[in-house]
Amino acid sequence: MIRAIAFSLLLSACCLSVQAQDPSTPVPPIPLGDILLSLPTSHMPSAGAWEVRFTHRFNQPINQASFSSEIHSLFGLDSNADVGLGLSYVPVRDLQLSIYRSNAMDDIEFGAKYNVFQQAPAIPFSAAVRVGGDWRTELNLSDRTSVFGQAIVSRKFGKRFELTLIPTFVTNAGRTVSGNTSGALFKHAFDVPIGIALNVHDGLSLIGEFTAKNRDLPSSMRGGYFAWSAGLKEVVGGHYFELMITNSNATHVDQYVTSTYMGSPLKRGDLHLGFNIERRFGR
Repeated sequence: MIRAIAFSLLLSACCLSVQAQDPSTPVPPIPLGDILLSLPTSHMPSAGAWEVRFTHRFNQPINQASFSSEIHSLFGLDSNADVGLGLSYVPVRDLQLSIYRSNAMDDIEFGAKYNVFQQAPAIPFSAAVRVGGDWRTELNLSDRTSVFGQAIVSRKFGKRFELTLIPTFVTNAGRTVSGNTSGALFKHAFDVPIGIALNVHDGLSLIGEFTAKNRDLPSSMRGGYFAWSAGLKEVVGGHYFELMITNSNATHVDQYVTSTYMGSPLKRGDLHLGFNIERRFGR
């Protein structure tokens, strides 16, 4: 009887060891949630998980006025802001549905992300695809709808660094103003935003985002700068807190893929403060 129990325990231990060494078992991800700062991640919560997201981007740059004016406006914190609210849900394994709305053109974005595979010893990177569309409901707009497709490819290097590439195609992207109305700057636009994450300690990570200047920008906007963001992400339980500085307030796909914002080229020295708060329910 004792030998039988010992043999059973040994067999179980061997099975667990083989399972732990399975080259297809995904590597533990850096805790980043659904987004870096504005760009999507390839990470996927478990089935049944849902998440609420709140975004805030201050409109006034923190470095475009005199020091006394900046003190008066509390370095832009007294200014108006682009505010967004989002919700996502994972109805089945590897599929996430999302809706996100901001007051920038009253844009409502619908998305669906599918996890193709996750990085493992036998798989060198993670890959996901995301498709969806935007519906801009503000008055005096033409070209109100867009559709987009994204491939999200990421690789974790070691235990603390992750690089993400996001080739993105979108229709009716960006804005150009004509009189009292505005229309799409691009009928079709393509770019490859890049995200990096460095896990400093446990749930604390440094995040960077970069979107190259779109090569199809009209001549009047080619003097603009590329889009960048840098920030801190802190994960506490099911909460994700992000504090950031950026030269672009874009948060929707049809906004950030053009490396412009609201009909204007980006400026190198326009530094905006922003933050995100997310709450995940489930894993």
